Amino acid sequence: MSLCLFLLASAFALCVHSLDVSVVDVSDFKLLRSCGASSLYELQLQTKNSYDVAPMLVELRGSRYDMGYAYGNLLSKEIEAAYHSLMKWILGDHWYDEVLELLFADALDWQWDDYLSIELPIAYKEELIGVRDGAAAAGCPSCGNMVTRAIALSNMPGDTQDVLLLLMREFNKTDLQLGQWPHRQPTGKATNMHCSMFGVWGSRTAGQRLFSARNLDWNKDTGVNKAKLVAVYKPDDGAIAHATVGFAGLYGALAGMSAEGLTVHEANLEEDEITWNGIPFVLRLRYVMEWAKNLSEAREIWMQTNNTVGFNHMIGSGNDAAAYANNKRSQYAALAMETMYQYTAFFHDNDAREADAVYSSKPSESVVHIGFPINEAVWRTNHGYDPVIRQHYEWSQAPSSWSMQRYMFMHEAFTSYERNRIKIDVAEAINITAIVGDKGSHAYECMDNTDGTNVLSVTYDPNVETMYCAWESKSGSDWRPACCSTYVKLDMTKFFK
Repeated sequence: MSLCLFLLASAFALCVHSLDVSVVDVSDFKLLRSCGASSLYELQLQTKNSYDVAPMLVELRGSRYDMGYAYGNLLSKEIEAAYHSLMKWILGDHWYDEVLELLFADALDWQWDDYLSIELPIAYKEELIGVRDGAAAAGCPSCGNMVTRAIALSNMPGDTQDVLLLLMREFNKTDLQLGQWPHRQPTGKATNMHCSMFGVWGSRTAGQRLFSARNLDWNKDTGVNKAKLVAVYKPDDGAIAHATVGFAGLYGALAGMSAEGLTVHEANLEEDEITWNGIPFVLRLRYVMEWAKNLSEAREIWMQTNNTVGFNHMIGSGNDAAAYANNKRSQYAALAMETMYQYTAFFHDNDAREADAVYSSKPSESVVHIGFPINEAVWRTNHGYDPVIRQHYEWSQAPSSWSMQRYMFMHEAFTSYERNRIKIDVAEAINITAIVGDKGSHAYECMDNTDGTNVLSVTYDPNVETMYCAWESKSGSDWRPACCSTYVKLDMTKFFK
């Protein structure tokens, strides 16, 4: 463990940590197959890397139906394989687990049909019909359902082991009411959901650009990493071209960036005031990227749609970063959002609510400050700072909690670069991203073991339309977290044209 590791802001570090990570360019996009105006490529990486199966990129063009059809048709084998691998990981591979998988599938279909699909924009309904038809034409008639089940699964609260119990509770309640969710005692470090995100800009960065990042710390070694995918959407209905980063079959934006320089982010925030009546976050984030050119427009779109379960979100804007640099016409370049049912708390940099946040394990004990906002940066892990959000928060917010520790890893990185008069550029931004990605207790080292849960790690440089994407690598005893594998540099200018 590094000597510079700390839990509280008062423990000032004397050094800037550098995690040894690999960054590689794409030397070529190898065409695998085409469907109409859309194409699927394999990323040919410039140097030897840690991926046993190369990432793919699918470029989707045309109408909403055409894009969905191409997605299903080009990726049907990957969708099917990833789905069954994920179900096997969740449910097991005993003979009776096949029956359990059918029951689980029915429950997910019910969630989708009766709740999550209701408020979807028509455009996404058309896309998903296309996915179903395109995959069926390629020999996978059930792939359409697999995709919507994966969307429902991505929108689940809590840890994966809670999913079956939650669905069984709901299956006996066709009328979901606010406040009927069982309140769980704080558990400190969550088992599976350890996501993180940040945005930094202005005087802290080289060229006053925005750098932002998103870590998905979820369930490792499920087999979906064999279907690593960047999906580029170029609809013909006037929406903004955008890219999502994730895995085939997990449709939507686990992470993403638009041609207007908007970046989108998510982290679990376990709240007891939640609902299924809204747009699943993976599609809601796409909706923001498609129709917003800056943070003001993004916020307006956000408020026109509904929250579901508790999440922390962030939106970064290269356009706002450029305006901020130009005589500070914009006040900030990234916006954090703490959400639950019918409530969103928006946070800029240096927010007073964050600065005033304190924790006490017992009313009789002294309080400890747990919020340390700074100028020209926002970041979140898996807890919140808005007073209303904190009232409904179900996990621990103690200084020793894993969420607080990772929050402080980012605070220390920003302030260490500032103290050492280092402008954050690509290397520094990737370094911060990799440090906070869950790799077990050794945040400042990439050990040769299977610790951690980081399955996707992305750093954005939206002012130059570039992102750096890393996925979990290999499997079994050779498995390694995404933040310790290889970050693939993707210049998206050619795809956003």
